[in-house]
Amino acid sequence: MEKKKLEILAPAGSFESLKAAVHAGTDAVYMGGSRFGARAYAQNPEGDRLLEAIDYAHLYGVKLYLTVNTLLKDKELEGELYDYLKPCVEHGLDAVIVQDTGVMKCIQRWFPELDIHASTQMTITGKNGAQLLKKMGASRVVTARELSAEEIKDIHDNVDIEIESFVHGALCYCYSGQCLLSSMIGGRSGNRGRCAQPCRLTYSMNGIKDKYLLSPKDMCTVEAIPDILDAGVYSLKIEGRMKSPEYVAGVTRIYRKYIDLYFENPEEYKVDPVDIKALQQLFNRGGFTEGYYTSFAGREMMSIERPKSWGLKVGIVDKYLPKYKKVTIRTREPLVPGDGLEIWTQTEPHVGTNVSKHSKAGEVITITLEGDINKNDVVYRTFGKALQDELKKTYEKDTRKLPIYGMLRVKEGEPISLQLWDNGGNSVFVSGSIVEPAGSSPMLPMKLRENISKMGATPFVLADLQTDIDRYIYVNISEVNRVR
Repeated sequence: MEKKKLEILAPAGSFESLKAAVHAGTDAVYMGGSRFGARAYAQNPEGDRLLEAIDYAHLYGVKLYLTVNTLLKDKELEGELYDYLKPCVEHGLDAVIVQDTGVMKCIQRWFPELDIHASTQMTITGKNGAQLLKKMGASRVVTARELSAEEIKDIHDNVDIEIESFVHGALCYCYSGQCLLSSMIGGRSGNRGRCAQPCRLTYSMNGIKDKYLLSPKDMCTVEAIPDILDAGVYSLKIEGRMKSPEYVAGVTRIYRKYIDLYFENPEEYKVDPVDIKALQQLFNRGGFTEGYYTSFAGREMMSIERPKSWGLKVGIVDKYLPKYKKVTIRTREPLVPGDGLEIWTQTEPHVGTNVSKHSKAGEVITITLEGDINKNDVVYRTFGKALQDELKKTYEKDTRKLPIYGMLRVKEGEPISLQLWDNGGNSVFVSGSIVEPAGSSPMLPMKLRENISKMGATPFVLADLQTDIDRYIYVNISEVNRVR
């Protein structure tokens, strides 16, 4: 598989997450608007803000796919969907992700040039379903998360259609979109974008009481990337439109790193354990699973102890002095002020606190804490301050710079002129005041190049500047800056 035949697809549940994904190196994002998306509780942009998101993604060469992946009522299909989609399509929307076949038919009739991606909620589990959706007009299928690499390869080998598959994030207990438990016991339908997540509640069965028996671990397939690419997956999809921008940035940049490494040297592909720890710190439910790519459903895919993120194991309790409320912990990871710790005690709720001092891995530290704490209780870092701060910087400023190229002409008796262009065929030409002959202090060409090359807070970097500059000329520096 060639690099150009591959896409990292990141979640954008907010404009901040969109920026995080873009600057972490994604190729495309999927985002919901104010209506018809399967994550109604995300910070979905609406109106002009959604159009701004399309512009922002396209500025960096990133595609934006709009989620229209709920089941629609007749009145919505007839009276609201067209008005909702029209401005986005006119603004250059790249594709829509669709579950409802009625929606699919309407979009084909209204916007025949718009790509349609068949959502994972269509439960595409084999080549026959993929072939049917291709005939119906889908340009891509998002496979069910329950497929093995071999089953995906069978689709790829038999149906000429793009394949998108989830590679990281939460798993549904049921086929996505087929679970009716949310609407039955929670009064909210996942097929209307309002899943109450009943799989993250406690249940009892066969003598097991109050455990999270329906709660799967999150999927992490960074070590299985070679197998996934060999299966013919075109778009590697990261789940997480309800997750934080820091999560999106962290997960996206790690998958970007390893996909690039794979294409550079597939024979030497190996994942650094430090990156696995970073992924665990960002979010995990008792470790990860590779999902159905390499195994079938089983106990090892479930996280029955806790449905929330566990964090990263950073030590064990060495001693507890309840009289003084002092806990001694033998660490296995470095800690910084602001880290959040949680001690898994014998009884719930577990107890937690924040770190106030720096410490190195292997140190014995003492913290003040009260609870049902015992020797050898496991200590998890539920919030990694250093990692969160690092990731926040990646999207607070535009760190992903776009190369542009220029031609500067400064000739005596002519207007100063500057032309800039990019790799996409876009260009701009501006001119300024007439260049005068120099007096006692001619303008140095180096000074002109230096000022023209300053891109400031823009998303651009001047990769190359050609010049045609006379030696003995004068241009006011403010005029050079104005032209720039």
